[in-house]
Amino acid sequence: MVFDLIIVNVWQSFIIGGKTMAITVILGAGTQVAFGDADACLTSVNWSFNPGRTDAFCLGSWEANEDYVLYKPTQTLSITGYAPVQSAFSIPVSKDCNDASTIDASVSATPCNANISVDASGSWFIQSYSYSKPTKDQPAQETWGLIKYKGVDQFLTAQGVSSDRIAIPSGVTRGITMGESTEGSSGASQTGITFSNTFAQAQSGSVSAGSFGNVSSIYHGTVTAVGGGTASATFKGTGSASIPYTPLYL
Repeated sequence: MVFDLIIVNVWQSFIIGGKTMAITVILGAGTQVAFGDADACLTSVNWSFNPGRTDAFCLGSWEANEDYVLYKPTQTLSITGYAPVQSAFSIPVSKDCNDASTIDASVSATPCNANISVDASGSWFIQSYSYSKPTKDQPAQETWGLIKYKGVDQFLTAQGVSSDRIAIPSGVTRGITMGESTEGSSGASQTGITFSNTFAQAQSGSVSAGSFGNVSSIYHGTVTAVGGGTASATFKGTGSASIPYTPLYL
């Protein structure tokens, strides 16, 4: 899958903490993203790494003591494309202390600066989903937010952090997912939100003088699957869900 996006249009190098950092150009036309259905048309991707540093201070110093500093690293990946990007993916609540179900995704890009490599691949937990088709004459888009708690310690060890200062969860459990959609029936919907139960309905609207306005009914409920939003030109609507996780350090 190829998409056209220029991430950054300038190359720079600078020094932070004695290490050379760089910003470079990545061309969307040369970027491959493996995610979702085989014929998915993706439009943008964003990824980042968070070292999750927890400083430890001792009396008599303003500086953190590196002998006691701990890291809980995570990596995130956000993928946007024209719906449907991925068919409905089940997100059941965890019933044990093992990892919740994951989905595979990878980014293959060739930065113009050969000294920079892109490492965003593997198995990910889905932490958010959104579907947007505000009018019938606009194409529908899905955005998938992914997170990884394991398999990211190499970012730190490559910078000289000792592996015994990096906390890796023994399991990552998933909680109850709450979501909203302009469609309120239980089961799969055209917004990619599959409700097991809806418990509330809200309404929002707006209009200005000399123009058209709109009013929408929004249903809220518990969600058991996300994905598979429609691309039909006869439909308009929105949907979103946020999926909670708890890393266990047992």
